[in-house]
Amino acid sequence: MMGNKKTFIIMFSMLLAISAVGASGYYIFTMFSPKTEASVPTAEELEELTVETEEITTNLLDDAYVKIRFKIQADSKEGKEELEKRLFQVNNLIIYEISGMKTESLKGPAGMAGLEKTLQGKISKIMLDGKVSKVYTTQKIIQ
Repeated sequence: MMGNKKTFIIMFSMLLAISAVGASGYYIFTMFSPKTEASVPTAEELEELTVETEEITTNLLDDAYVKIRFKIQADSKEGKEELEKRLFQVNNLIIYEISGMKTESLKGPAGMAGLEKTLQGKISKIMLDGKVSKVYTTQKIIQ
């Protein structure tokens, strides 16, 4: 009888220890893991954080040309204000990036996603008061 009680206490203690380790591991993982995506912003929040470029027309490497427009989302209101002041630099950066591309690299979702990601990184590098959260292509015509 005494052996069964000891076995029960040991098993219960081990189960408790495993549960404690699992719970603390979960807590540490959720607290320190990078956030993949924040909550989706409302339309009003997006409006407060985005800047729209003018329609940009530029030639491509293969003698075609593109008319394109973007909405650029900053990570803060200060970032948006800076984007508005740097819009001429942003347009210049976009023209340089696109004029070095061929028509094929702008076709399809993968090409556009790649361009948006590249622009996000390059525009963020010139900013001092914020970063670019996302670049949206709102118009694209290739001829």
